[in-house]
Amino acid sequence: MKKKLSKIFLIVLMAAFIGGCSSTSSKKPSSGGIFSGIFSSSKPQKAQHTDADYELDYSFFKQNGLPIPENFKGKSVEYLVPGNDVLKEHGYSFFKKHNEKEMLKFFKDTSITGYGSNSNYWRWKITFTEKELMNSTARNLPMVYKVRPRDVMTLSNGEWKSLPITGATVGEVKNVEVAARGRSGVITYLLVTTNKNKFLVSKELNIRKLLTADKNSTKTNRTIPLYGTKGGTENYNLKALRNNITLLPSAYFAIEKNSGNITLYGGGNGHGVGMPQWTAYDLTKNYNYSYKDVLKRYYPNTDIKDMYSMKEVDKNIRVGISNSNGGLDHTKVTLYSGGKIRIVGSGFKIDVPVRHKIEVINEGKKLSIKVNGKQRVKTVNPVVVEGTGYYITLAGIKKMHTTNPNYRGTIELKLSRTSSKGVRIINEIYMEDYLKQVVPSEMPQSFGVEALKAQAIAARTYALSDYLKFRYKNDGFHVKDTTESQVYNNQIENDDAKEAIESTKGKVLMHGENPVDAKYFSTSGGFTEAANYVW
Repeated sequence: MKKKLSKIFLIVLMAAFIGGCSSTSSKKPSSGGIFSGIFSSSKPQKAQHTDADYELDYSFFKQNGLPIPENFKGKSVEYLVPGNDVLKEHGYSFFKKHNEKEMLKFFKDTSITGYGSNSNYWRWKITFTEKELMNSTARNLPMVYKVRPRDVMTLSNGEWKSLPITGATVGEVKNVEVAARGRSGVITYLLVTTNKNKFLVSKELNIRKLLTADKNSTKTNRTIPLYGTKGGTENYNLKALRNNITLLPSAYFAIEKNSGNITLYGGGNGHGVGMPQWTAYDLTKNYNYSYKDVLKRYYPNTDIKDMYSMKEVDKNIRVGISNSNGGLDHTKVTLYSGGKIRIVGSGFKIDVPVRHKIEVINEGKKLSIKVNGKQRVKTVNPVVVEGTGYYITLAGIKKMHTTNPNYRGTIELKLSRTSSKGVRIINEIYMEDYLKQVVPSEMPQSFGVEALKAQAIAARTYALSDYLKFRYKNDGFHVKDTTESQVYNNQIENDDAKEAIESTKGKVLMHGENPVDAKYFSTSGGFTEAANYVW
């Protein structure tokens, strides 16, 4: 625990950088050392590392007489590798040895700048009373186990085992400690010690869910604010980024205990793998990066190809439309259009005049369809609603920009396979039109066309990858409209996003003969991580 941080484990950043903050230079950063083939703007080379180069440091387990866990068995992915976004002048590089004092120093240092440090999530902090955090951890641990049982383990007979966890088995939480990290600083294992046993939580999303405390969990009226700041500043913003959070911004943080309080000092927003969107914005705006340069930097060992040249790929994609709470089952569907609508089902066609409302409910075993209040048909089979060139409006579904979102393409309605009263909605749409409602939902228009081009290609690739996997085959669609896939139609369309999509039409990132799993996230806190140490 007291060993010093190994300096300059890998040299990843730029030569010939002049001056301070990342917003002051227009020069494109160059690269050197082991990642020269990854972070240069030339054609990416094969990643020059092996899995052994990034093995986790298990010294904490050895020093505390604990067994070594085996949750991270996956091999590295050549296009989702660790990267360094901290400016070279700050002297930070990858973290080779487990040293929580050095990690706390790193995350508390708000003067650090780097690519994407213009985001208010570059550094963040949240303070709990010790009682709040310990009680919250006790409450959350069984819930996290229920969702991901293999990632939440109990110490049993000298081994880590996935055993049922309840409030009774947890008991009173006494301590929470970081047990291991990836090279980027992301927490891979968190040790929870209670008056009854020891529990080990792995994987970044589980850790982000575990250490939270909202008003309901603390049973007080105290607001627990999360503060953030951009790089190169002395203080955190006075206005909280969020209050009473139920999900930490990232698993990049260190823990400080002081006078009955516990503060989490962290950096970044998101899982930390692939392209940080704020960095794409910074590089294209301030460092003369093209969208291709950004993609080469964060998806090395890939090539850009035309997806429509692939024989097995159709131009349309099927999107599962969620309800206002994020679930797939809708109790009632109301839709209309600015143009004529046609309802097509098994053995029938119904032409619907402009702005006449169609109401669909599940009567148990049949879809009941009414037009302007008049019963028209009942069927056990799916029906397809065609908008004849106009948007179709789904009334009453809450999105960030409206409660009546519009959709291109067709709308398929069918009985839920999991609920006796639910109706499922599937939007079948041309891929490029799908992106026109994805890209604005995933990246602000203010980031500019060049950054939006990088986002468009990443989003198109991500969709194609899920399309070919048919990830939601049992549900009859390729992607969901939520963060489980990528956010769709949560913001209004804009001309810059359309330009970015149209100018990159069909372009996707390929690794060999396959589209890559083009992960992206909001904000780097200084480093990106290898995919196999996050999932």
